[in-house]
Amino acid sequence: MLKLEELLEYAEDLKEDKKSKVSLYFVTRHLKAGMRQSATLTDKYDFDLVKAPISPDISEFFRATLSNQILSHASKDDIEMKKYTVIDDDIDNKIYTYAMNNAISFASVINVNMISSKIPELTDLSDIKNDLWAYCIKVQQGQEFTYSFRKIGKGKVTTNEPQGMLQKISAMFDKTGGELKQFDGKIVSFDDKIDCIYIQGEFYVFHKKSFESIVGLEAEFTEAAQKTLNIIKDFGLVEGLEILEQAMLHKPSLRKTLAHIAEKGNHTTLDHSEVQSMNEVLKRFQGKEFKTNDEGKIVIETELDGKHFLKLLNDYYKQGMTTKKYYATDSGSVVNPAT
Repeated sequence: MLKLEELLEYAEDLKEDKKSKVSLYFVTRHLKAGMRQSATLTDKYDFDLVKAPISPDISEFFRATLSNQILSHASKDDIEMKKYTVIDDDIDNKIYTYAMNNAISFASVINVNMISSKIPELTDLSDIKNDLWAYCIKVQQGQEFTYSFRKIGKGKVTTNEPQGMLQKISAMFDKTGGELKQFDGKIVSFDDKIDCIYIQGEFYVFHKKSFESIVGLEAEFTEAAQKTLNIIKDFGLVEGLEILEQAMLHKPSLRKTLAHIAEKGNHTTLDHSEVQSMNEVLKRFQGKEFKTNDEGKIVIETELDGKHFLKLLNDYYKQGMTTKKYYATDSGSVVNPAT
């Protein structure tokens, strides 16, 4: 993993390196043959690449965008580089690192598609508009490659449908001739941002939510959430978990909370004493208690009960070590005292 200083050095070098080769690729996403859109599998999509020839001025735009994006994030006084975590606070002072997981479908974009000698070349924006998922800026410096990604959808592409001259016409102003001229109306818009950069087996993430969408972590959250619930079920200490199973299918926040619980391993040690503690904490901060049966099991009767249960299992209520004040937040990671 690169250090923050090394990431800054890469950006500074790129800004001055006019010999580096910049290439643009569009990433398209397609549902696998025979797969239903509603399937919850993490591996239900295939990704393809289409290379887009670019002019020198577009190449320079992407070079500057990549360099400036890294510098603007990595040079902040309070910036922190930390391992990716599912739930974190919303302060914009972090660059997350995420090691490539070959189990996710998106891994093939870099490990297979990008090194193929048969990547098709873009001939018409209309061909990719409906399947457009992201774009990739590949930078080659000698024998070294980096890949930067930005989420993009078909809303960034304008492709006028063929119509007669009397129905519709698109025009652009030609500064050389000083007049409007007809053009085919096909445009793709790029901004001056990137969501992540992939260097030497590691992603460095600047925009967390977009990154999760690009590489398909949202689907992984669903799978991790179900596995977590299954483990909780096996303890036999909670009834009504099927309510959470149904709710998480349409509530991303619940899937993320369950995935965060799994990250910390809180679901692997559940016992009767923790169940009792949950009721005590819920009563203290919410003024209510879970319903329990004769065996002392928590009984989840509503989605709200399920949310309270997940909050408590995720240690939602915390106490500051210095001020002793109480806090309510899903973020945070397990740390071990130095002494």
